[in-house]
Amino acid sequence: MSETNAEYQARLDEMIRAGKLKAEYKDILLEISELGSKACALRLIYGLGWGEDANQVVINEYEIHDKNGNFLYLTLLQARDYLRNLITEIEQD
Repeated sequence: MSETNAEYQARLDEMIRAGKLKAEYKDILLEISELGSKACALRLIYGLGWGEDANQVVINEYEIHDKNGNFLYLTLLQARDYLRNLITEIEQD
C-alpha cells in the first residue's frame, strides 16, 4: 500500500524534526516523489529512492533504477530534472 501525499509530507516533516532530513530537501523530495510515481506508472523506470549516510540521514543523492536495468546515482536536482525530461519525452511522442 502506498502512502498518500499528505502522509508522505507528514513523514518528511517528522524526519526534519528528528534531524534525519534537511528542511531544504523537502520540496524537491515531494516533487521527485510525484514525478517518480508517474514515471513508474508509465514504466519508464523500475524504482527510485534517496540516499542515506551511515546515521540514516538523507543526503543529496537519489538512486533511479531505469527501464534498462541501470542504476543511476544523481543529486536531488539531477534526479528531478532527469524524471521531468523522461516524462516530457514520452508525452511529446
